[in-house]
Amino acid sequence: MSKVDKAVIIDPSSISPETGKPWPKSTFWRFLIAFIIYGVLNNAAFTLNSAVLLPQHIKDVGITNPTAAYGIITSVTSLVSLFAGYIWGTLSDKTRSRFGKRTPWIFIGSFVAGIGLYALGIFKSTSSLTMAYIFNTLGQNAIQTPMYAFLADRVPRNVRGTLSAGFGATSVGAPVGQFISSYFLGRSYQSWGFVIGGILIAVSGLIVLLITPREKSSKNMVVDRNESLTKALATLLPPKLTGAHDFYKACAGRFLVMTSYTMIFQYLLYILENYIGLSTLAAARAMNKLSIFTLIVSLFGLAFSGPISDKLRARKIPVTCGGVLMIIGTLSLVMFKSVSGVIGYIVLAGLGYGIYLAVDMALNIDVIPREAKENKTTGKYVGFGNLTNTAGQMIAPAATSMIVTATGSYMLVFWGSIIVTICGTAFILWIKHVK
Repeated sequence: MSKVDKAVIIDPSSISPETGKPWPKSTFWRFLIAFIIYGVLNNAAFTLNSAVLLPQHIKDVGITNPTAAYGIITSVTSLVSLFAGYIWGTLSDKTRSRFGKRTPWIFIGSFVAGIGLYALGIFKSTSSLTMAYIFNTLGQNAIQTPMYAFLADRVPRNVRGTLSAGFGATSVGAPVGQFISSYFLGRSYQSWGFVIGGILIAVSGLIVLLITPREKSSKNMVVDRNESLTKALATLLPPKLTGAHDFYKACAGRFLVMTSYTMIFQYLLYILENYIGLSTLAAARAMNKLSIFTLIVSLFGLAFSGPISDKLRARKIPVTCGGVLMIIGTLSLVMFKSVSGVIGYIVLAGLGYGIYLAVDMALNIDVIPREAKENKTTGKYVGFGNLTNTAGQMIAPAATSMIVTATGSYMLVFWGSIIVTICGTAFILWIKHVK
């Protein structure tokens, strides 16, 4: 067989945008293992410190109306994150370095994120806790957005679903964080949990740089040194709508699904204590039990959703299945005001969210316009996609806080989550050029 014949039979979807060649199996496994470790450690740290220990810490230091305070802290921080990820992604597109254009951001961001997450256990006022959380968020976005851009910059299209599932291991990280939290929550040494979380989030970014092949140098990348200030600022404007309709539909769906899940999951401790009526230690034991269920269903969703998505070359089918399961799981909370109802939510909604998360990044990379990929500006689009993700995390706690404060009940929160999930799934099904 001639060299020409061999070139013809190479599947274009197996070509790496970075090297122009198919990946060897070893490279695939290095990326997959690194992304899984990142997803688990990063979200374990976030769940441990931000979703479990921080709400309890707010109560312990005597802040008036801890539910409202938690809503303020997370909402203000998410507002900063709303722009940080987008700006970091856009700036990383222009970064010239012998280490590549994404690597320096991930390296520095790892340390900044770790320090910020650790500091949540030191401060005792709403304002100081907010500043610590903002510091963490600036670092977290410096890790996350450039790392997600690896999928567009370096990963062949035919394995993006599977590697996206690696990032989706964040859903596995949540029960790991819950499990760890059960050994610190309500204990005399609770503050040490914040130390563990800070270390975990720092390691999550650094481990990817250690395991994956070194990023191609961007030191000789062509940059317009005479670029005007107006033109430079224009690069920070949102992507043009022309030719990016599917991209914006995916962003809208992502925003709504994330809002729906965060509305409940981020308040899970308060739901156990205030809605179900458990004591702090009983809630800690329940969180331990729930973490096991979450881990099992998350692993199941990740193991099948991403690879099946690649095999079928379809992203919308897993998303739809995930949305339906999230709705059924939330109904469990409505029908059963007990730990069993929460378990039903964790099993069904957790499975649905895991299935969705496994293909989330692949879907959002697939809908980036071809022009952006050719112009090497994918960081901007990834950053904007993460902006919508962060916006959901920002809106959700504020919405939950306002609803609970106004009604004294979580029931409207559950129904609101169901409606938002339906709308988010509809937007993703509306995408035309991705199956």
